[in-house]
Parts: sequence; structure tokens; C-alpha cells
Amino acid sequence: MKREQVFRQTKRLGQNFLNDPNILRKICAAAELRKEDHVIEIGPGKGSLTEHLALGAGAVTAIEKDTRLRTFLDEKFAGSENVRFVYEDVLGAGLSCFSAGEKMKLVSNLPYNISTQILLKLLDERELFSKIVVMLQKEVAQRISSPKGRKSYGSLSVFLQSCFSVKLAFKVSRHAFYPVPEVDSAVVVLDPLEKPVFSSSSEKTFRTVTRHAFSSRRKTIKNSLGNFFEREMVERALSEAGIDQGRRAESLSVEEFARLAGSFREINQ
Repeated sequence: MKREQVFRQTKRLGQNFLNDPNILRKICAAAELRKEDHVIEIGPGKGSLTEHLALGAGAVTAIEKDTRLRTFLDEKFAGSENVRFVYEDVLGAGLSCFSAGEKMKLVSNLPYNISTQILLKLLDERELFSKIVVMLQKEVAQRISSPKGRKSYGSLSVFLQSCFSVKLAFKVSRHAFYPVPEVDSAVVVLDPLEKPVFSSSSEKTFRTVTRHAFSSRRKTIKNSLGNFFEREMVERALSEAGIDQGRRAESLSVEEFARLAGSFREINQ
């Protein structure tokens, strides 16, 4: 019996393997692969996407936490000179060690149970990448690509849209996976902005203010921020940023959050 037949997915690791060749081709097309590209893949599973990436890119580095897949993957890709596997937890890995000073692309069907953590990690290491294409649970994909004013718009939306152009490319049925998960998926393309919306000196403040602003969604932004900062400071920061104190966080654009963070930083200096 082949290893692929006896391998059992681990729910704890969020393992649902994508096998639909049409979807795999569409993911690679969204990544606009070229022979000079070095692609990072997170959670290759049984290597279905890895095979397609290797056809279009010059080099593929696939990071897999589940060491039970090691023998299977090493045997499957024994003849693929442009593919290498790294068996470690991506959340503990510094992705810069895979870069030779050139921008990389990241293309991945992310493990759904840690997708938000990975997205925040990619945000921190954004300067390494020229393009990021990821498959996510549909609700997460809708959240990070959401425009202001919707219930799905939140701090993660603002964080990512402050540094990337975020586009929901296409949706994927749960039936394209084995075993079939309980949710549908979607593929999102993140293209780095020429420069972040916030100033380089206010990134930490930007994230803190944004996170606190969404902490109590039913409250006005003044009251939400008032739970974490002095009321006078909040009122002054909102006034200097030109933001009505009666608005709620989901009504603010990414640019307005950047202005607000700038106001907080200036007040604190």
C-alpha cells in the first residue's frame, strides 16, 4: 500500500489537502509565476500545489510542520532539482533566511487554524515579498479584503490594507479538498503598496490604536479608545485627525486610521 493511502490528516494542524488541478492552475496564474521567481510555500501537504509551482517558478521552498510527510515528500520530489523542503513550524521561522537578497513570492494554501497568525507574520516580513497569493477560509478572505462600512471590516482588514492592495481573486468550494472541510475557501492576492499608508515611525501606534478601536464595535470610536487612553488625549487626537467622535471604527478608512495614529504619536511626543 502506498504511503499516500495510509497517511492520515491531522485536524490539529488544519490539514485539508487540495487536489483539484483546475484550482491549482488558477492559483499559479494569480501568482504570475516566472522562471526567475523564488516561491515560498507554507504547508505543502502532499505537494499538489508544489508540483504546479515547480513548473512555473525557478525555485520553490516549501515549509512543512508535519514531519510524518517527510519521507513521502522527499520521495515524490526526488527528481525535482528546484524544490526543497524545510521541516519546521513556520511561525517560529525567520523567512528572511530563505532570501538571497531578492524579493520572493509566497503562494500557499494556508493551514486554516493558524491563518491569521501567518498573515500577521507576513505583514511583519512584508519587505521580503513582491507578491503573496494565499488560499484562506472564505470568511477570513472576505474579512481582509472588506471595504470600510461592512461588518466583516475589522482590525485585520486595516492592518493588511495599510501595506497591501488586497484582492479576493476567486472562491473555492469545500468539495475541492480531501477530506471535505466544513467551510468554503477563497484565494486572495496581496500586492505590496509602494509604501505603507502609515508613516514608518508610527506603525506600532497604528496597530495599537486600530486594535483598540475595534475592541467594542458597538461603541463610538471615542468610547472604544477611551477604555485604553485618557479621554482628553482621545478627543484631541480625533479632533486633530479630523474624525467625528461619534463615528464607529468600521466607518473609518485605512487612511483615517493612519492619520489618527499620527495624531496620537504627536501628542505623546
